[in-house]
Amino acid sequence: MGKKQIFQRIIADFIARSLDQVQPRHIQVPFDVPKIVSLLGPRRAGKTYVLFHLIKQLRATVPANRLVYLNLEDDRLFPMQLEDFEAMLQGYYEMFPENRAQQVWFFLDEVQEVEHWEKFVRRLVDQENCRVYLTGSSSKLLSRELATNLRGRTLPFEVFPLSFSEFLTFNGVEIHPHSSQGKTLALHWLARYMRQGGFPELVFLPEDLHRRTINEYIDLMLYRDLTERFSLKNPTLLKYLLKFTMVNISNPISIPKVFNDLKSQGYAVSKNTVYEYLSYLEEAFLLHRASIWSPSVRVQAIRPEKVYAVDPAFKHAMTIQDDHGRVFENLVYMALRRQGILPHYWLDGQEVDFYWENGQMINACFDASNPDTRRREINGLLKGMEKLGLNEGLLLTRDETGQWQNGEQIVHIRPLWAFLLEMN
Repeated sequence: MGKKQIFQRIIADFIARSLDQVQPRHIQVPFDVPKIVSLLGPRRAGKTYVLFHLIKQLRATVPANRLVYLNLEDDRLFPMQLEDFEAMLQGYYEMFPENRAQQVWFFLDEVQEVEHWEKFVRRLVDQENCRVYLTGSSSKLLSRELATNLRGRTLPFEVFPLSFSEFLTFNGVEIHPHSSQGKTLALHWLARYMRQGGFPELVFLPEDLHRRTINEYIDLMLYRDLTERFSLKNPTLLKYLLKFTMVNISNPISIPKVFNDLKSQGYAVSKNTVYEYLSYLEEAFLLHRASIWSPSVRVQAIRPEKVYAVDPAFKHAMTIQDDHGRVFENLVYMALRRQGILPHYWLDGQEVDFYWENGQMINACFDASNPDTRRREINGLLKGMEKLGLNEGLLLTRDETGQWQNGEQIVHIRPLWAFLLEMN
């Protein structure tokens, strides 16, 4: 069977496929814009099912044969070359010649698997009456490369593992936040979310398989997406750095300190290598970094950055420490990232966990029942608010609600689970 016939079979099979069981995600992706829509994020975060949900919604108004989905990791297409796209296009229009005069949507999943894919996509948009949606999960498809290859024609969206609200939906749980039972239920599922994380596959797997599954994800991202892509000579160092950052999530990390620690363990590396490897982990969507808030670019560059995991499942797979407080703060960071916010941390004598320009000051404290702990968290917010001329701040805790007023300054105290549900 030739490539054209294989494409025709794959296209026909998907057109006949029911999408009734697809769970919607809380990601607003436009249906019809004159841009190439790209979905970026870690492997197994659910990008494919975001595409499926879009297709399911479009099928309500658009004939299914004008919605073409291709998974470019499909083994039947291997090895897939740039010229094979032309065979796909010819095969499709031979099946549905009447669609030459109609708008057609192409959904290309894991498009980075085909070298020079951007040449075909640009032609598809420029010369055909088409809308194009792409997904990419490895460092072969980076935001900066999209900007270069597609020359401003793309509209990128980040797809992360499930938010807390989505996690509840996938587990069939409905929270009534104003009832005592609802609050108890919310705390139970928040504790589970902090351990299990939001990778959709884990929702449907027994708990004893979670760690093994996440370790498979990690190996795939480290050894396929990064080691092969960048021809890294020391993959062991890459995995060590990932474990080091997972142990230290929500903490500022000093590169010179990391470098000295590596040297003491016998690694022959330079500081530049440490910087590069950390940037690779970020590019593969395994971790994120937050710099200190300062109007000085130099200060931001020389002060330690905080690191956050894209999902708490990575931390629990690679460490034996519970670290509820650090995971708690990590959840707040990722909730802000899902809103498109790139938060910094504030430090001026006392630290504030999160602040962003024209935004809010937030501290995250798992347990603020100790008076000294509560006072420290609130005083840090008050000092930062005074410095920046803000009247309101937010302290997120496990299960408290209230407020602390100091003149015109108010610190609102709220449970994290309620914050996460509102950030939906």
